[in-house]
Amino acid sequence: MTSNEFTSFKAHLSMLLRDLPLGTTADLADVAVAAYWDGTRIVGTYLRDGGHLDEAFDFDENAWENWHDDFVGWLATPSFTQRDELRASLASAG
Repeated sequence: MTSNEFTSFKAHLSMLLRDLPLGTTADLADVAVAAYWDGTRIVGTYLRDGGHLDEAFDFDENAWENWHDDFVGWLATPSFTQRDELRASLASAG
């Protein structure tokens, strides 16, 4: 779990999310953690019941350490969700 692995993962995730429609999340750890592109950077977010966005967190090396196995597993079968609430929030912020 090196810093280089995290940097590489984050760069790859950024590339994928930038190419997807606004409001798309990468569903990284079952129903608990997702990430999205806010127009300038990746933002991590927790998901609450029903898959709605909850509290945001820094998508940093601490997150990488906490969910390393989930993140690596996600790379094998990436999954994304288009979230209307996120799209609306990002559109109104811009």
